[in-house]
Amino acid sequence: MESKNVYEVKINRNTYDVISANTAFYAFVGKRLYSGFDKLMVPTDAERLSEYIGTSRNVLLTMFTEDGEPKNFMAVFSAEDKALVDIKLIPLDEMQEWERQTRYQVNKKNNILSLYGDYFFEYDVAEDSVRVYAVDHFEQNVLSMSFAEFEHKLRKRMDDKNSKGLEALLAALHSGKDYFTINIPGDILNIRETEFTLLKGMSFYEEDQHRYSIGYVHFWNESSADSVETRRAMERDYLTGVLTKAEISNLAINTVDVKKTGNVTIAIIDIDYFKKVNDVYGHMMGDEVLKRTAAIIQNEVREDGLVGRFGGDEFLVIFYNAYDMETMRERLRSIKNGVASSFVKTQSGEDISITLSIGCAAYPKDADNYEDLFFLADFALYRAKEKGRNRYIIYNRDKHGTLEDIKNNKMSVNTLNSRGNMSPAELVCAMQDRVYTGQAYPLDELLDDVALNLNIQRVILYAGHPSRLVSMAGANRLSREVVDATKDYLAVPALSKLYDATGVVVVDNVRRFESSSPTLYEKLKKQGIISFIHVRFKDKNGTDATLSLEFVKNSMTWNRTHLPYFRLLAKLLSEYDLGRQNL
Repeated sequence: MESKNVYEVKINRNTYDVISANTAFYAFVGKRLYSGFDKLMVPTDAERLSEYIGTSRNVLLTMFTEDGEPKNFMAVFSAEDKALVDIKLIPLDEMQEWERQTRYQVNKKNNILSLYGDYFFEYDVAEDSVRVYAVDHFEQNVLSMSFAEFEHKLRKRMDDKNSKGLEALLAALHSGKDYFTINIPGDILNIRETEFTLLKGMSFYEEDQHRYSIGYVHFWNESSADSVETRRAMERDYLTGVLTKAEISNLAINTVDVKKTGNVTIAIIDIDYFKKVNDVYGHMMGDEVLKRTAAIIQNEVREDGLVGRFGGDEFLVIFYNAYDMETMRERLRSIKNGVASSFVKTQSGEDISITLSIGCAAYPKDADNYEDLFFLADFALYRAKEKGRNRYIIYNRDKHGTLEDIKNNKMSVNTLNSRGNMSPAELVCAMQDRVYTGQAYPLDELLDDVALNLNIQRVILYAGHPSRLVSMAGANRLSREVVDATKDYLAVPALSKLYDATGVVVVDNVRRFESSSPTLYEKLKKQGIISFIHVRFKDKNGTDATLSLEFVKNSMTWNRTHLPYFRLLAKLLSEYDLGRQNL
């Protein structure tokens, strides 16, 4: 029952004065606010109030409404405090309606559950009983016995194939494991002929004591592995509802390497610039983007395949009976365009446009095992990213080269951290590798990589005396006019004195300058800076330069353990001739 339907009141044990109460009780009392609790009761119950306070049982009592009408309550008294008594009052008329609504909701959900044809189990620890029942049989038990009898029944059916699963089930029930999913060969309960019995359940605790475990029993066969029932039993991603990475990976490997099912295509789908969504709009908005994208993909795939969340912003799709690549193009185009045309609104009403990059390859046309098939689909995904994102690419041997060509010539990836799963240390090492091995790495591209992969909202590089703008990357880029009018803030003494011996200054919130240095604060405010880190260094020709890492959408408590990475970035930038570059 909702708390708003429960009247809670605290009274003085001796005088019955009301000390405090919740809103529901005060609304019931109305203008009788200063009346003693006993004055609100009918005389016969008021006379027994001291007796009620001393009881530990629920009590039926009658109180007067503000209009003088009697109203019946179930009352619960708690008098642990010597001076005060806590009372909870549940109106009987509302309690009866709540019970009716509860019965309706339970019946409705049971009718839905019965459509799956599964059975359900309960282990009541206090009663030491286990029962298995089907909701479509009015919860008629198909098995009901003590836990010892249940264990004995299972052990009689134990053999080399199912012993591990049965022991895991008994241990999960006996120990009160929070959540468990156990797949056991055969019909272990002697209910229905089946190849496998899947049990999924959870345990409930009260006052740190295991009270009961509940769950469902699902029967399935290899031949029906793609049935609706089995799909429902698969492990699901908590956020999007599609399959987990482990589940979709296992299914893909089993489909290609074990069952060797022909005419299968896998597609790797990546949300373009997803880190920027999280960075600029927050993780709640990022979650909404993931859910919307997953729903669109699932709606297109339907019963013709399986969808799983493969990484933070990546999905893996298995398409069955996908022998026609023209049809595959239509499906991928539909997914890509469906997401691109589906805007996600922020709390401020701003529309966020989302695009996808997709790569796919087919079995056995392109590869004869899953590892190579995934490699080719991954290669196609990176090709889509390199060509500007917001597109799909289907691997074509004549166009892209053979598997051996791609592996031998390392044609796979040029884009830094396209997967978005590299640590700051790995990112800086990858940048160092490009700079120090003489690879083409334009300054603007390096700063773009810093902004995108290190989640910095804006990056600005200054050089010279007086300071001039060299390059800018990230969101909310400033106009030349704003930069020219404010860049001299870099020389304000209030800021200069904050640099440490390594040439670094960290400011979590510029409001610290509001009173101590109003001039500096106004210039930072005009640039929209809320938090920043500055790193001073010299370029290859000895020109003074400043790397400014900025947050402009929200304040940022900078992770001080990342400062060595930012100093290394400045070291990389010192390999460039910044005196010759100008935005």
